Amino acid sequence: MLALAAAGFVFTSYATPFADSVVSYDPGVGYALRFTHTEAVLGEPSRVNPFTEPTDSFNPPYGTNQVLSVGAGGSVVVQFHQPIINHPNNLFGLDFIVFGNTGFIITNEFDLMTYNWIGIPATDGSLFGQNTDSTLLSVSRDGVEFYALEPLLAPVVDNLFPTDGTGDFQIPLDPIVAPQDFSGQTLQDIRALYNGSGGGAAFDISWARDADGNRVFLPEINFVRIDVLDGKSEIDGFAAVKRAPRPRGSVSR
Repeated sequence: MLALAAAGFVFTSYATPFADSVVSYDPGVGYALRFTHTEAVLGEPSRVNPFTEPTDSFNPPYGTNQVLSVGAGGSVVVQFHQPIINHPNNLFGLDFIVFGNTGFIITNEFDLMTYNWIGIPATDGSLFGQNTDSTLLSVSRDGVEFYALEPLLAPVVDNLFPTDGTGDFQIPLDPIVAPQDFSGQTLQDIRALYNGSGGGAAFDISWARDADGNRVFLPEINFVRIDVLDGKSEIDGFAAVKRAPRPRGSVSR
């Protein structure tokens, strides 16, 4: 187990919507070797891959300095200096997003002579690199008392939705978008479904429950914990969700 002191992992003094420090990291069992650099989950998720090509839903981040691997029984805890607010006006009522390194599988034939896809690359909606098992998300205001998010509501970390570096990392996908919607879609089609989002799995702080399963109201949090219960998750970053724009003519309070 790798135990990391929070004070040793503060990389910025500026308030940002992204994770600022790693409090603890346990790689667990079955994690990807060499993908243990904790700084990979701090700051903005990756907009380019190791060859400086833009990340997209077919071409996710995959560098050893871009994603942190957590195997079964492992965990990571990150801290935000700027609290994540549990606000009903956050987009779609969601509060923060976790980014992995999954991608949509391209189903076109590949031309070994030209080393290019035949036709415009498209997917049937299936993924590669995803965690098909289970994760548990917990949140905390003080880094001591954590509350698990209802597993029936919280998506698996490092599954849907693949990162798109051209999108806004603070915009979650509309919850009505379903996996089957991506069948037969090209990158342009996928970006239309993303509607400005940078992808990732989005969570609502209001899903927090105590040990007895009762709802817990947390107005804000500063800590997010990911436990990988089964399988393996690669994590690229965290972001707070933006507020929905005010209607024109509304008064700020």
